[in-house]
This record gives sequence, structure tokens and C-alpha cells, in this order.
Amino acid sequence: METALAGRRVFVTGATGFIGRRLVAALVRAGAEAGVLTRSRSGLADLPRSVRAVIGGMDDDALLARALAGVEVLFNLAYDVRATAAENLAGFDRLLAAARGAGVGRIVHLSSIVVHDAWPGADCTEDGPMGRPGGSAYRQAKIAMERRLMAGPLAAAILQPTIVYGPGSALWTDGFARALLAGGVVLPDPEGLCNGVFVEDVVQACLRAAVLPGLGRERFVISGPEPFAWSALLEGYAKALGRGEIHRVPVAGIVARLGPKPDETTDHSPPAAARVSAMLRRLIGHRRFEALAGKVKGRLKRGARMEPDHHLLEEFTGRGTCRIDHARARLGYAPDYDLAAGLAATEAHLRRMAR
Repeated sequence: METALAGRRVFVTGATGFIGRRLVAALVRAGAEAGVLTRSRSGLADLPRSVRAVIGGMDDDALLARALAGVEVLFNLAYDVRATAAENLAGFDRLLAAARGAGVGRIVHLSSIVVHDAWPGADCTEDGPMGRPGGSAYRQAKIAMERRLMAGPLAAAILQPTIVYGPGSALWTDGFARALLAGGVVLPDPEGLCNGVFVEDVVQACLRAAVLPGLGRERFVISGPEPFAWSALLEGYAKALGRGEIHRVPVAGIVARLGPKPDETTDHSPPAAARVSAMLRRLIGHRRFEALAGKVKGRLKRGARMEPDHHLLEEFTGRGTCRIDHARARLGYAPDYDLAAGLAATEAHLRRMAR
């Protein structure tokens, strides 16, 4: 991979996010000429100095055209959860149009396992159905993006990662850690399987997709070597933190407290707090904002337990396995991190959070 990427001109959207920062660093180590799209210069503090920075957003057609000129591989990791799904989809369409106009050779697009009808209750493979109506606006946007790529002219590797954890994962690591430090996490009894994948393995899949010979328009499920119990992940976090309780509650009791599942299909505009959050991220940088927000959340919720909502309860009780056989065979994907290795690589980060 390193030999194949050396000297190649690549571009990354979503470069300042949890996965994006690591991908950009890996591309630079491999000798690629990396460019990134970021809304402000504050996010560049976490990226290698050698990157070519383009300041702006995916609502600027002229800027995108200039940014992608001469680019061989486009990595699209961008999705703004503080914007509507329709806004994200419109930005994606502009990015695709600019990529076609610039003659980009291929796109490596980060989708999500949530596109599959079977997730999380049954086994998932790349050729599984995605036609079930409903689900969140996020899910429907991700499905629409995949369909555009599969029907378009660009060579495309569509990666469908599962539960991506590791240092800096807002929900699956840092969110759980803050809950364990505050009052613990409620797990349903019986619990299901966590199809977890460590962040560096997702980066590996991105790099392999970038140099895959004969790429057409292809999908790849990306997960860890094998699923594990949710309790194993949380207990590993608690051990590294030095404290934290897991509260087991019968599923029926959790369901009764939750009541009817709300309608998730409406594509709501983000609340005022989310808009303020987006502004602060641009001003002070993504990582610094997350660190400050984490401290505030820890102070405000001391003594409170993390109770699963409808979405998290489905994740906690799902028994499906996400199959990576195709990614292994076609990409040569070989996840390096089982749960023990992933927890070991996250331990120092968790210990800092516990101080």
C-alpha cells in the first residue's frame, strides 16, 4: 500500500474528524500528496503540516472544482450530523459533480452498516437488501449516497464500517467512558453482540481500497475479526478507567420505560445548540471542542446512569454478525485489532480521561 500511494495526489473530506485525522496521517506516512477540506484553519492543528489545506465547505462548487483538480483518489468521510440529511446529500451531490468534472480516478466513500435492512438483528453482507422503508434520515441519506455511486461513472469503493471505537470515538468510547465515570451504563439482560471495529482497521481498509486494482463500483462491510459481548467492551473500559459500573436490567423493563418508538424519518433542522456547537468547532477546532464538551458533560451528569434509548437498545440486543469475508478476499483486508488489542491501544487515552 505504501509503495502504491507514494507520490499520488489524494484529497480527504471529513479530514478533521475521528477517522479522518488518522487517515490523513497514514496517507502522509505513505508518501501521498494529501489535500484536505476544512471549514476553518483551527482544525489543521491536528493534521500533518505537509497537507494542502482548502478552507471552505461543500456548498461552494468553484472551490470544490479547484480542490479536486489533478486528484487521483478522493476519500469522502464527510457527514455533518449538525446539518439535515438533505443538506448532507446536496453537498455530496456537489462533491460528486466536482469529482467527475475534475477527472478524479476513484472515490473511497465511508458509508455505514446501518444501510442494511438486517442490521443489527441478523447477519449482514454487502449484497443484503437496503430497501426497508423508514429508519432515520441519516440512514436514508447514506443509502441514497450509495445508490448514486453505484449508478454513476466513477470507480467507487463504498466502505460500510460497523461500531468504530478507539480514542476519540464520541459515542462508542468517550461517551461510554464519561458515563462509566459518572454513574455507569445500563445494559439489557440478555445482551447481544457488538460488531466492533478499531479505528485503525478502518483506516487500513481505506488505504487498501485506494490502491485496489480493477476497482469498479463495489461495497465492502468493514468490521473487526469477530463480534464480542457489549459487556466485554464496557468492562475493558472500566478497568482502564479504574472505576465504572455496568447495571444489568431486564430488556422488558427497559422497553417499558422507553414507551413507543418515536418517528425518526423526519429530517429535522438541527436545534440551536447544535448550530452553536458547529460554530465553536470551527472557531477552536474539533478536538479542543470535544475535550471541553466532555468536561462539561462530566460535571453536569455526575451520578446519572446512561440509559439506552430505542436506537441504542437495538444495538445492545442485536445478535447479527457483520461478515467481512468479501473485504478479506477482494481488498486483502485483515483487521489487526481484536478486542484485547483495541482495548490496549485505548488504555492510555482512557486513563487520561479518568484524571
